[in-house]
Amino acid sequence: MRAGTMRRTWILIALPLFSCLAGADLSEEADMREAIVLACHYEMGEFGVTSVQECIASETSALVAVSNYPDAAAPIVARCKRDMRQRAWVTVKACIDQDLAAAGALAHYPVEHKAIVEGCEAQVGKQGPAKVKACADQQISVQAGTTGPR
Repeated sequence: MRAGTMRRTWILIALPLFSCLAGADLSEEADMREAIVLACHYEMGEFGVTSVQECIASETSALVAVSNYPDAAAPIVARCKRDMRQRAWVTVKACIDQDLAAAGALAHYPVEHKAIVEGCEAQVGKQGPAKVKACADQQISVQAGTTGPR
């Protein structure tokens, strides 16, 4: 069996375990950390010990950060965990950070863009504030006759 095929096989074996733990309660933190070690070993093992250690450090740091968001961010945290659980904790954290930043920005949009923002919320709101902001920015740019992000 080729190394790439073997790596994908191990990832497919470890991924369900990692995915199940992504939505787990904090009391199962040891299990989540074990899943991180397994996933990093299988995903980064072919690149050497340093790569595995860096993966474990970044994933553990992201897991801790995800666990420490304020209660006000709970809906965003829950959505990102649900939507990104098949990926790494770093990806979950990035999703949360992007959505929190986008939600903050959307709250400060001028009143004249309220209809655009509401339309985008209706259209892509289930995908999170970052998608709503991207939609609104695009429509605002089109309306203004410009292209490019805000």
